[in-house]
Amino acid sequence: MTPPLRQLTRQTLVYGAGNVLTRLVTFLLLPIFTNVLTPREYGLTTLLYVFLGFMNIIYHYGLDAAFMRYYNEADDSDARQSLFSTALWLSLGTSCVLSFLILSGSSGLASLLLGNGQYGHLLQLAAGILLFDAVSHVPFSLLRLKGRATFFVSIKLLNVVTTLGMNIYLVVIKGMGLDGIFLSVAAASAVTTLSVLAASGESLQLTFNRTSVNSLLRFGFPFLPAGLASITMESIDRYILSGLTDTATVGIYTAGYKLGIFMLLITTAFQYAWQPFFLKAGNNSESKALFARVFNYFMVITFFVWTLLTLFISEIFQLNVAGVSLIGPAFVEAQSIVPIILLAYVFQGAYLNFLPGIYFEEKTKYIAAITGLSAAVNIVVNFTLIPSFGMTGAAYATLAGHGTMAITTYFTSKKLFPIPYDWFRLFRAVIAVVIALGTAHLLDYTLPGRIAGAAAFIGALFLLKVITLGQLKNIVSIFMPFAKETK
Repeated sequence: MTPPLRQLTRQTLVYGAGNVLTRLVTFLLLPIFTNVLTPREYGLTTLLYVFLGFMNIIYHYGLDAAFMRYYNEADDSDARQSLFSTALWLSLGTSCVLSFLILSGSSGLASLLLGNGQYGHLLQLAAGILLFDAVSHVPFSLLRLKGRATFFVSIKLLNVVTTLGMNIYLVVIKGMGLDGIFLSVAAASAVTTLSVLAASGESLQLTFNRTSVNSLLRFGFPFLPAGLASITMESIDRYILSGLTDTATVGIYTAGYKLGIFMLLITTAFQYAWQPFFLKAGNNSESKALFARVFNYFMVITFFVWTLLTLFISEIFQLNVAGVSLIGPAFVEAQSIVPIILLAYVFQGAYLNFLPGIYFEEKTKYIAAITGLSAAVNIVVNFTLIPSFGMTGAAYATLAGHGTMAITTYFTSKKLFPIPYDWFRLFRAVIAVVIALGTAHLLDYTLPGRIAGAAAFIGALFLLKVITLGQLKNIVSIFMPFAKETK
């Protein structure tokens, strides 16, 4: 395994460990929400989180991606500090304006989004949450660019501890319900933002460079429609479900969707490490071969995780700790959608792998078009399948959207920066998955049958030469710095 690939893998592992901890709050809050809240209350919580997701895209309008794009091109440390300061002040100014607008129309927004103006105070909390989160994006990007993954993760962990502690106190002990949930999020966002600002204070100046603003907006602004389209794929199904079914179904669907966290942890950790990595590697023939190897490793790992989780998802739903179920009894029917959501995240990871060419050629307008098309596919499939298949139809719509995004990004990037991917290896990995599921079904999908399916999958990976013993040793050596590397 080459040093750059080893570096990427180790950075991904650090971000992955951090994501396990930060996303763990979602996992730990799931039994609280599904055992304390009714499906209707959880549905309302979901709808407000969807609003936060949409607005978060508008608040940072690709500014973090643009900042990362131009940071490495800056001539010296003074130019980098100027770029950082300009991006941060720009973010603060636009965020204050947007939060003021939400505060001014909070009651009307509550009626529109949640069906009742009495929830206006929750929209006011949302305005504060969005302001703090937006201001933190550029400082967090600076930590990634400097390779300070451990510090990045430490601040994220602080967010986890604050969120979990506040939820236990306000929701479980004080019984504050929805108010307690979003007060907890607001407190955690404030603590996190103040911490990351303190960590990046040495780079902050009273500087606002108009030339830098133009560059940042030109590169970053196409991410706004792209981001909105992307969050549409992630979230619009909740509103369509709410309109075509009921709020309780939204709550059940969301509980299953959140178990997609297992694959989301992998793709998010990879994204954090991958973007700075490929920008630093640059546009050259050596990086093409390197990126192809990254894709091979990524897809094998995600197929492995998807297969194991799909085979044993029923056991995950049955987890019970100290008499508290991971998933409350009212939400068990969400089990059927989890493999579909997990597979959608595999396609999301493939999409991330295909991005370098678009970044190198500064063709971010293509990302907007691709995500717009993918969102349109998602919406059409939602309206087509939900009336007949309910929340399962919504899950397939998510898969269709992410699949469209990955495929169209591949063909677009191929024209700009062709990478020699080993598609035959990927095909063999798919065959290994089919062997695993087929083995489990031949044995009536009993627990022993599913264990046999998992064993068959691992055996097929080696028999079909999807992965070799030497490659496995190289992966293991990442965890053992002094292990002898296989050539």
